[in-house]
Formats: sequence, C-alpha cells, structure tokens
Amino acid sequence: MPQYWLRAFAEDGHVLGRWRGGAEHRTPVRRAAVARHFNTDPLAEGERRVALETYLDRYVDGPCAPVLRALREGQWPLDGAQYAVALDALAWQVVRTQAFRSFDEQVGRHLFPLLWAQEAVGYCEERLGRPLPEAERLEVFWTAVRMAPDPSLNADPRSALRAMIRAFERTRDLLAAPGRRLVLLRSAEPLLVLADSGVALRRKDGTFGLTPPLLPETIEVFAPLSPTCLLISTPRAHYREYQCLTRKIAAKANAGAAAWCQDAVYRPPSMPWPSRLELASTPLEVRPPGLSAAPAQRPHGPTPTPPKIRHGELRAIMEQLSHTPTDQHPIPLAGNLPDASGMAHIRAEMTMAPAGDSPRT
Repeated sequence: MPQYWLRAFAEDGHVLGRWRGGAEHRTPVRRAAVARHFNTDPLAEGERRVALETYLDRYVDGPCAPVLRALREGQWPLDGAQYAVALDALAWQVVRTQAFRSFDEQVGRHLFPLLWAQEAVGYCEERLGRPLPEAERLEVFWTAVRMAPDPSLNADPRSALRAMIRAFERTRDLLAAPGRRLVLLRSAEPLLVLADSGVALRRKDGTFGLTPPLLPETIEVFAPLSPTCLLISTPRAHYREYQCLTRKIAAKANAGAAAWCQDAVYRPPSMPWPSRLELASTPLEVRPPGLSAAPAQRPHGPTPTPPKIRHGELRAIMEQLSHTPTDQHPIPLAGNLPDASGMAHIRAEMTMAPAGDSPRT
C-alpha cells in the first residue's frame, strides 16, 4: 500500500491493524502493509534494479496523492485530467498488491501442467519431423500433464512484475470503458476500514472472489480513501449523484476489505472494529480448474502478440524485464503464458470452479 493512502487512516502516524488470528497491533504507517523488494528486478543491478519502484513513485504516487486528497476533502466532480489520474490510482492499486500477485501465482500453478503438455506435444513432433496423429497427440498431452514438474522448478523471478504491468494496462482500459463511472460517497462518521490490498473487487452476485476472470465487465471496484470516503468504479446506475455513504454500503466495502486482505486490515486506532465483520482464516484462493482437451487445427497467420505498453518509461521497464541478462541462463516456459489463440497443437478448455469466493453481502 502507498503510504499516502494509509495516512488517511492514521492517527499520530499510526494505524491499528487486525490480523487473521484476531490479534491487533498499533503500527506506524511506514511499517504497515509493507513487503520488502516487492517491485525489485532480481536480475538487475544499480538503478535498473529499482526501475519499477522509481516509476511508481514518480508517475503514479506523485500525481495520484493530491488527486485522492482532493477527493477526501470533497472536491467533486473531478476535471478530465484529475479523473484520468484517479483511474490510474485505482488500476495500479488493483495490480500492485500481494492479493493480485497471489492470484497470478495460483493461476500460473494451475495452468503450468497444461502449458508444459503443449510444449511436450510440439517437442515430440519436432523431434519426429512430422505431425502426430490426433490420438497420439492427445496421449502425449495427457501423459505430459500427469508428469509435469513442480512449477517452481521453471519459475521466472521477473514474471510477476511483467504480469503486473500487463494487468495494469488491461485494468486501466476496463475502468475507462464506456458505461463505467466513478462514484464518490462520504459519511459524517468513520465507517470504513482499509485492507492491505487497498481495494476490493465485488462481483455482480455480491461475492468478493479471485475466480477468473479476475475483472469481468460487471465488476465493481471499492476503494476506501479514508474512514469517511469511499470511491467506487461501477458499471451500474443505482448510485445517486451526491449520495451519502450509508452503513449498508460501508458494510459491503468492509466485507470486501476483509475478503481481499492478504494479511491484515487497518483502521484508525480510535475507531471501533465494525460489528459482525470477520476475517477469513486464509486469503482468497483460486481452485484448480476442470480441464478437457481435443485436437485442434494449427491457426493460420502470425501468433498474436500482447498489446503494446503505452507509456514510454513503463515500456522500457517491460523491455528490461523481458530480456535475460547475458550471465543468466534462459528459463524455458517461464512466466509468459501463451495466448489461447496461440495454442496450435491442442485445444484445451478449462472451467474454473467458483470457489474461494466470499459470502454474498
């Protein structure tokens, strides 16, 4: 969490954190929701090692802090430039957290045997110098799925950083899509708590879950900016202009904070813990998918490439994170999961179980 965001929930420079076991600790803002080297490039040296952290400080936190402060102080509506910065703040807060990284790692673990098996089919055909018959392709595929090694053996230490940058671009586009809007709700008394993830994603059915897709078009993003101020990105029209933050809406936001926190939820030391709000014993989980496979025709034309990163400095960081240093061995099948349309040899369909979701609120 950015410190400027946490300070809005602090008193005398401290917040009160509650952990999953029920313990509470008064914590300085500088030590709350901190993960060391979270955005550090582990394969770079010098300034390049902290290039992403420098970018976030200069181009994200610097511009976003005064805009969110203006929102907390009641400045609404925002002008066009401020509105764009607010969308940047929300999009980055979705992806720069331990909750998102956990989602990315869990999905990667579930997909790894599938991707390993696709590589195995291609390897067999390359060594044989001919395409495999359909039955043999499927046999090789399922054998490789069963024999796939532990994903950690092929782990790319930079893949999480690349995933975060790509996810920011997609999240920002979603939040700026036609039909979505920002809603600012305020209350006269403190009602809101803040998860160490900062924001929570609420699904149309009222659940807060990690089940893919992470960001369907109907998702609502709840962002508590202070104990009395809630910013919501929503495609729905049921929020009225200048609506007050009610206890019912605050309860939904707090339920999201309890669901989306990785370790702790924070509040001002003088604010009582919301009644009937409980933290789950474990963070949100993505359950293993159901998997089926059938032979597929090789697609014609070039393999699709990921969308280009728009911001020049961020694009340069992405390029840095995508090139293996000369003194490092390349890692096969690392981090860059292929697009579904690039799966030439096997068509695999997955059904994600709607598990790990929080109760409806």
